[in-house]
Amino acid sequence: MALVREVPQGLTRAEWLLACEASYPKVYRALIALGASPEDAADALQDAFEDALGEHGVVAKPEGWMFVVASRAWKRHRWRNRIFRPLAALRHAAHIASRDGEIDLLVELAKLTERQREVIVSRYVLGLSQAETAELLQIAPGTVAATAHQAAGLLRERLLGGTK
Repeated sequence: MALVREVPQGLTRAEWLLACEASYPKVYRALIALGASPEDAADALQDAFEDALGEHGVVAKPEGWMFVVASRAWKRHRWRNRIFRPLAALRHAAHIASRDGEIDLLVELAKLTERQREVIVSRYVLGLSQAETAELLQIAPGTVAATAHQAAGLLRERLLGGTK
């Protein structure tokens, strides 16, 4: 299933923008699950929505499109600010370490690799299929399946102590 296709007859630009707006809460939660701060997630989504204004094709899964564009914007922003905010990162790490006794999914997601987080979030937060996730993240479908299996196993081990 292709996520981007030719504009079908009768679909208006307004409908595309409404679909992007409707995906905002879901994609916002997905960015938070990836590790973005609420402010960074909102900024990245704003950038994605600006890109949506210039989109010429119709996207079959607007939340998937918004997720990929927003997560890339967040990663670019994070990379640029890495030089300017080293102390903020240390404070965040200290905050996570101070909560060791709590079971927190966001903390455990932060411990996964970037690819594992992206796959878990796109599959289980956004509800994208394996094929859609593979296409959006530009990885093989088998890699999506293996990564999801490994990441779910790690989360299960950390959150439930290995019980199934």
